[in-house]
Amino acid sequence: MIVRVVMLNYNTVDLTLKCVDYVLQQNEPDCHIVVVDNGSLESNYQELKSKLPASVFLIRSQINAGFSAGNNRGCGRIKNLPDPDNYLFINSDAFLTQPGTIRALRTELENYPEAVAISPLVHTTSNSVPVRLQIQVRRLLSPGWLIVFHSPILRRLPFVRQRYHRFIYRDLVPYSEKTYPVESINGAVFMMKSDFLHHIGLLDEGTFLYLEEIVLGEQIRREGKICLLHGGVIVPHIQGATTGSQRGKLSKKSFNFFIDSEAYLLNKYHNYSSFNLGIIRKMRLFEFFIKSIRERFCQFIRI
Repeated sequence: MIVRVVMLNYNTVDLTLKCVDYVLQQNEPDCHIVVVDNGSLESNYQELKSKLPASVFLIRSQINAGFSAGNNRGCGRIKNLPDPDNYLFINSDAFLTQPGTIRALRTELENYPEAVAISPLVHTTSNSVPVRLQIQVRRLLSPGWLIVFHSPILRRLPFVRQRYHRFIYRDLVPYSEKTYPVESINGAVFMMKSDFLHHIGLLDEGTFLYLEEIVLGEQIRREGKICLLHGGVIVPHIQGATTGSQRGKLSKKSFNFFIDSEAYLLNKYHNYSSFNLGIIRKMRLFEFFIKSIRERFCQFIRI
């Protein structure tokens, strides 16, 4: 079974080289690595090009096309590379430190004919919560609940919190070492069957950043397939290292990416009208304003 590992580089040479090195240490036969430079600075790209092992295939994109579009560049026919049976998508700030990670994911995916994608447990290293208690994947819910759960204010309401916990699979934690059938993947690291990925026309490029996991989960569910979460494999992830964001903080730029992705998801997969999307956008702007005021107040009282 041939596995093609696809990772993006966006001005993160050191992380990308480290990620590549850990993949090579897996010593997995029939495993090929493709690095897609997603519009990095020319100096960054040239440094990456000079330092990558000769066995790694490098693709250069002149623009940062986003998560899905960038990863799609590493899929399909590539000269001198065999067509893969599975794709392993991995962020350059996630590292396969556990021996046999690729083999374990591939084997479990083969064991479930109805499954087309699988994620390991992703350990967000900046999170003090033990990895088996961390948020990994999400359930696919009605759009109304999705809108509520994306609100940092509404999801904290007492009568909403229990439903929100189900959305993030709190009913399954602490995760054991078994494999769980789930409804979405963890975008930091996931493996997909190549025939299914090409069947759906590759990753949906309608989002630049954020909510790709929910979008892909919707595509998978509508084809009558499922995802898996492998509790026996753990992958550390330096969350935010590739995007420049800090855990728990949302910049205005990242916020705009999020509300654009939310609007795309609700419009394409749930037929929300432009009028309704406009109302939701105004609600998100209000929430962002409140959160900004709160952060400034907290900074003030710490001075």
